[in-house]
Amino acid sequence: MNRTLIAAASTFFTATLAHAQSNVAFYGSIDSGPTYVSNVRGHSVTLVDDGVLQADRFGLRGSEDLGGGTRAIFNLEGGFVASTGAQPRAGVLFNRQSYAGLAGGWGTLAIGHQTNMMFDAVGKLSNGVLFGSFYAFHPGNIDEFANVGQVDNAVKFTSASYGGLTAGAMLSLGEQPGDAAKNRAFGVNASYVRGPLKLGGAYTSANNKALNLGAALGIKTLLGQNLIGGSASAPVYTPLQADKVRNTGVGASYALDGVLLHAAIGHSKIQTAAGSVAMTTPEGGVNVQLTPADSLNFAVSSTRLADKRWRQFEINNVVSLSKRTEVYAMAVFQKASGAGAVAAINSLGLAAGQRQHAIRLGVHHLF
Repeated sequence: MNRTLIAAASTFFTATLAHAQSNVAFYGSIDSGPTYVSNVRGHSVTLVDDGVLQADRFGLRGSEDLGGGTRAIFNLEGGFVASTGAQPRAGVLFNRQSYAGLAGGWGTLAIGHQTNMMFDAVGKLSNGVLFGSFYAFHPGNIDEFANVGQVDNAVKFTSASYGGLTAGAMLSLGEQPGDAAKNRAFGVNASYVRGPLKLGGAYTSANNKALNLGAALGIKTLLGQNLIGGSASAPVYTPLQADKVRNTGVGASYALDGVLLHAAIGHSKIQTAAGSVAMTTPEGGVNVQLTPADSLNFAVSSTRLADKRWRQFEINNVVSLSKRTEVYAMAVFQKASGAGAVAAINSLGLAAGQRQHAIRLGVHHLF
């Protein structure tokens, strides 16, 4: 009798648990391979780099039907470094996303740690995503095209699609007693999809933001702030403390028969008590589907900040081995110009001079 009751209870519990978890999905991506860099502080280096084609990540997402077309939703997503097993941000497990919210025919309302509005609408149309390389994002990611500027304490609303048009807004609360504006961030965006055409635009504004322009771009001084100290062999980088950073971006892509054309432009205005400076990057690319499993991709960009410029060209060949696994070969070339400017391919370190290139082989797997 007891065994029968226990077996029945176990069966009921298992079935109930399976039903409760049927709307929860575990997912992720891992991407790793060797990268040769021609010039980092005057020397070549070969390293195992991670998350280049797509970011290394794992996550849980799920929903519960509340009736009437409304669902409760959540997403927990963390990044990792495949070559070492480390976290990109020590002690922050879900550094990429952690939010809960409601979704329905009217749209989605989410609250928590989330992607910014620029990435949602424009970053997904950029070289970094469509060409497929973290190196293709703009130096320092000041314009937030890359998904590394997630926003804390954020309330985000994204509308449903109306004739292909969606719009959204996000407010990040600074949570500073006595100063509601300190650390506050705000953003709006809009996207439009019609057949082979995709368009996106966004505006974001962040108060009291630290920008690592010395480490990312090799800029020694800007707006009266010293950003690089120490010695050439042991530099000390100090982030620029901006009172406000305003970003504006637009992007577009168009799919032809076996060809994807895409272009975007990002504009940033960095403001301190000493004044302001602008950073602008136009970019474009083309993806050619040579066969159903083989894609050859090209991209170019030109970043200007004050009197300095960084021009970059990339080529990438991606071969799919299955629906979830692909291998690729990539080459990136950058030339800097302007007084004191040094080459600095995104995330690969500062060159000792105005030229830098990188060659990479990688394998990427989705799970």
